[in-house]
Amino acid sequence: MKKLVFILFTLALITSCENEPIDPGLIGQIDDTGGDDDGGDDGGDDGSDSSDLTMEVYELDTDISLSFFGFPIRTITNSDINISDNKIQSSDVLIEVEGAPAETETQVYTRNTEGQITSNISVNSGGVTTNEYIITYSEGRISQITYDYFEDDFDDYVYNFTYEGNVITRTEEGSTITTEFTLDGFDRIIKKESFDGTFSIQSEDITYNGAGNINSSIGSGEIDTNNTYNFDDNPNPLQVVYGDNYLLNFLADDYSDEVGPIIAQFHSTNNWNGATFNGDSFTFDLQYNSVGRIISRDIDYDFGAELMVSIDERFNYQN
Repeated sequence: MKKLVFILFTLALITSCENEPIDPGLIGQIDDTGGDDDGGDDGGDDGSDSSDLTMEVYELDTDISLSFFGFPIRTITNSDINISDNKIQSSDVLIEVEGAPAETETQVYTRNTEGQITSNISVNSGGVTTNEYIITYSEGRISQITYDYFEDDFDDYVYNFTYEGNVITRTEEGSTITTEFTLDGFDRIIKKESFDGTFSIQSEDITYNGAGNINSSIGSGEIDTNNTYNFDDNPNPLQVVYGDNYLLNFLADDYSDEVGPIIAQFHSTNNWNGATFNGDSFTFDLQYNSVGRIISRDIDYDFGAELMVSIDERFNYQN
């Protein structure tokens, strides 16, 4: 269960850029799963029927109901990610936790002259800044990421990075945990391993196929996983959008976060349409317009009272 919940929150938070921290005790990992790509032409504002994949708005809605030590929790997150010139400019996020008032936030990205993201600042509907990421670069590479959640310092962190060959090492100020990210010759992550001192506590190995899609991710340590991934034959419009500052999607995560599902969804050549997680196989429900551009992906995951998940994505293109 911890693994399932964790992957889901990873998916929700990567797109909303961790708008507001959720109690770490609730964060496990969910297997994003779903249905067949039937090639149908779903309705919706998907832009023209040309083959141009320039996106304007990416919508990601998640509805999570789970039982945590017998206590029911339901969280709904609706994110509209605004895109211009294939770069994320801002995000509008609505978060509803059952029993608490709904919260809305707008996240705005800033970039330096090289186009690298230097900050992501969240402002609520009252005009109050709630949290921010500050990214510092040295010689064109990320050297530090600082996260500040203004209401509570528990989730704050400062990550520092060093580079040696194809390995990026991350240290956290005030922590004994270090994380190493190993890249291949295409600058793709092929391994993530975290250490407490010199002891390895979590490792994940990634393989890719010839098309540039992730083939498998195998994790060991605190969380054991054995995942494989399936794709359609159509271009993934998220790849170019989230390829902007590719490493930033991983370098700011938690040491125990899985990178495999994030690579599958946002960084593979084709559209993710199914996976096998620790022997359990799932498919997604993808819809396309008349020229094969993905316009929606719906995922419904029902584990009964223990866990129910709905993930709905909409891909809106420029007219």
